[in-house]
Amino acid sequence: MPNKKCLVFFFFLFFLVIIGVIVICLIAKDGIKHKETESPFWQRTIVYQVYPRSFCDHDGDGTGDLQGILSKADYLKELGVGTVWLSPIFSSPMADFGYDVANFTAIEPLFGTMDDFDALRAALHDRGLRLVLDFVPNHSSDEHEWFVKSRRKEEPYADYYIWADPKGFDEEGQPIPPNNWLSVFRGPAWTWAEERQQFYFHQFLAKQPDLNYRNERVRDEMKQVLRFWLDRGVDGFRVDAVKFLFEVEDISQDESVANDPETDDPLDYYYLNHTLTTNQPETLEVVNEWRDILDQYSDRVMMAEVYDDDIRQVMKYYGNDSVPLADFPFNFLLIDSFRNRSDLSGAALKDALDLWMDNMPEGKWPNWVLGNHDNGRVGSRFGEDLIDALNMLVLLLPGTPVTYYGEEIGMLNTFISWEDTQDPQACNHGLDGYEDYSRDPERTPMQWDNSTLAGFTTGNSTWLPVNDNFKDLNVKAQQHAEKSHLKIYEELARLREEETFTKGHTAYPVISNEVFSLLRYLEGYESYLLVMNTSEEELEVDLHQHANMELPPTAEVVLRSVTDTAEATVPGSEIHLSEVKLAAGEGLLLTFSE
Repeated sequence: MPNKKCLVFFFFLFFLVIIGVIVICLIAKDGIKHKETESPFWQRTIVYQVYPRSFCDHDGDGTGDLQGILSKADYLKELGVGTVWLSPIFSSPMADFGYDVANFTAIEPLFGTMDDFDALRAALHDRGLRLVLDFVPNHSSDEHEWFVKSRRKEEPYADYYIWADPKGFDEEGQPIPPNNWLSVFRGPAWTWAEERQQFYFHQFLAKQPDLNYRNERVRDEMKQVLRFWLDRGVDGFRVDAVKFLFEVEDISQDESVANDPETDDPLDYYYLNHTLTTNQPETLEVVNEWRDILDQYSDRVMMAEVYDDDIRQVMKYYGNDSVPLADFPFNFLLIDSFRNRSDLSGAALKDALDLWMDNMPEGKWPNWVLGNHDNGRVGSRFGEDLIDALNMLVLLLPGTPVTYYGEEIGMLNTFISWEDTQDPQACNHGLDGYEDYSRDPERTPMQWDNSTLAGFTTGNSTWLPVNDNFKDLNVKAQQHAEKSHLKIYEELARLREEETFTKGHTAYPVISNEVFSLLRYLEGYESYLLVMNTSEEELEVDLHQHANMELPPTAEVVLRSVTDTAEATVPGSEIHLSEVKLAAGEGLLLTFSE
């Protein structure tokens, strides 16, 4: 019979085991709860768009590459962005700088190798950053193996693209396209293939034939592309030109004339209404199939590029609970609504924000885009004085901000001569019209320092000219300056991680033609008030007089635009909200207790 001491020891040990099991269960339960309630990474991040040709050139050939991006991984981490989105890096003849893909699962040698890609992905992940790739599903290059075989009618590739017989022949015996459809890059959307004796359809360049998504094999091929990169560790995709995936089956139909007074060129894309070639219902079915694939992997993002004047069409790409689609379609309202400074006012800005938020499906997540590789630089569109204020706005609104490389230092458009023009969209409009259509000015090399060619390359030239202002406007100078666009951006990136911004509410206390204000607040935490002067004149505003809610008498200055040099608004100063002075285009970020 065991003695009393043994029994006591046994029961004590048993008690410890039971306590341990309970503690482990509680920890596990808490961990599961935390995992369930933690928001996905794309809701906690700034998305930073890198245009690979223009970010950093490592090998000295004048064109940016993957090793160049890798060399700036620490910069990206210090900047405070959480997700790096790369414009296309796939094998390509570069007719449209990577958006003409010759192999969807290979790296373009101009940018490096698959080993370089793996090294970049690992470096970003090691720093806690996510990596998102461009997915270009609407078309391939005409040099893609699929198209080469399709043009020869080789099975199973014969119907991988959209082919059509001529409508007839003209007096000279030349084939006539089956309809009047136009290319986004100007001119007919049909090109004759002599080898096949048929036309093929292309929404963009003739070297970018549209894939046929009515062919299940094509759909399966593109699903495999997604799986290839997801298995390689990418964190999601930005889906290019998604609204163009399908056209009506009956291609004998012409699209109607738009009767746009600003467009009298019958070969210009905007001469027609594109009801037969965009936003077809089958498009959403395919996007849902892609969503299903991403959902088989943990915490992946899908961002959809959808330009459309009809906000309802854009919102369809969110999907719904039963048919989930993109995590968000890009919100281009801050681009499309404001083409220049004269369009901008406090009231118009508020209207643009409301238009998105009021139409966004319930339970979905907003995003804010100021610029990208297809639109002019923020400082060139609106004025350099508004650079900081607009960065303050998009980084402090609820939602995911998207920053185009260089906007953190306030890069400006670069004049590109006709001789230096690279953009095919510009080239198609000739010497007289190229400047109105060129996207080259916003694609010029990143300005890293004041050395030769802005520190972008060790070579003797760059694929596009460097902006002449690089001596003064560059990363290194702004890192060492007492105040700069870059330092404001970094502080905003840090601030947006505070609970007031991650969990807080939003209000707009004062809105007028000249003034826009944004209040972020959360019970028990500091409140933040952004006040913007959208006008080109200095002004003084009494926020109490015009506010639609109660505000405190005073507030402390947190950040101000670099254009503000007043003693009264030095960060840390207290100012009276009844007499807030703002320089032209200024953003002033204030804080006060609840």
